[in-house]
Amino acid sequence: MKKKLLFAIAMVAVFNLGHAQDEKELDEAPYDFLDAFDDSRRDQEMVMTNTKFIVGFGFNQALGDGNGIGDDYRFWGSGVFDLGLEFSTRLKKEDDCLRFNYGLTMRVQSLRINDNKVFSTFNNVTDLQDAGFDIDRSRFTQVSILAPLHLEFGSRELKNYEDGIKRYGGDKPFVVGVGGYVGLVSTSSQEVKYEREGRDVTSTLTNDFEVNNFQYGLSAYAGWNDMQLFATYGLNDIFKNSPVQQQYVTLGIRFR
Repeated sequence: MKKKLLFAIAMVAVFNLGHAQDEKELDEAPYDFLDAFDDSRRDQEMVMTNTKFIVGFGFNQALGDGNGIGDDYRFWGSGVFDLGLEFSTRLKKEDDCLRFNYGLTMRVQSLRINDNKVFSTFNNVTDLQDAGFDIDRSRFTQVSILAPLHLEFGSRELKNYEDGIKRYGGDKPFVVGVGGYVGLVSTSSQEVKYEREGRDVTSTLTNDFEVNNFQYGLSAYAGWNDMQLFATYGLNDIFKNSPVQQQYVTLGIRFR
């Protein structure tokens, strides 16, 4: 009799344990940037648009006019850094296979100039010229505000949260984005570091170059939902009316 009673108690305990696991509490739905502007949005079962903060970095070059990678500018030392906010809108209510991604990004891109050369502007024309002395570092930097526009392919994971709320997301789904960008240059500067009479001297010029303030180009990325490789190709020359007919090309990694 005691053995039967112990067996029954054990079976009830196993059943209750399995039932407790089945009723595991769901997590609260993650906060979104848009929730700050619409209190009712967090209570909606499904939403069409969500947001992500973007951080990216990588390599930057200026190609064209017979210039190859590493010719005029060092590959190591010429970089790009992106920081922005991305909106992602599903194009179909029924599934998540295709989305339109858009937003705003601050981009900082630099060129580490080779062979003791600097950018010099004369009669409103900017050219790459020899400085005439030894230079420790010659770097050209531009800060821009860009609006990236992409079509993104790839189904994200649909997750269930408490109160019947569902959201697409996750970090595992593989996604591909193709599109481009448009934007404006905020500042352009050149930093030249050299030694004079035994002293280290740094000279900086800001907005003293005839640049194309309007930027546009092609862009693509591929990878997991929260981490992708990206590449951009500028369609406009960096400088106006210049012998330096070159466009920015970047390659890097981004997180969102």
